[in-house]
Amino acid sequence: MDIAERAYDYSVRVAELVRYLKAEEKDFPLSDKLLDCAVSAGLSTRTPDRKAAADSVREADYLIEMAAKAGYLTQRQAAHIREDGKALLSILKENG
Repeated sequence: MDIAERAYDYSVRVAELVRYLKAEEKDFPLSDKLLDCAVSAGLSTRTPDRKAAADSVREADYLIEMAAKAGYLTQRQAAHIREDGKALLSILKENG
């Protein structure tokens, strides 16, 4: 799986997370920002500048961590997507 495809999958997972937050009426105030970060991460991998993609993944991870700490998500719910983000960051660093 190439970087762009992996980033796209990550973006889709975050979009599903945002949909879940809205469907459960958890109303995480930064859910739209979280979705923007994930979309930016995916789009940025299609350009030569991998730094922008890595920055977006880090920002999304921060927002997911906030959502879990604030009680919008459980730690377990957040863990899998955060692991995906860390794996994507690792790939971006290797190919940066």
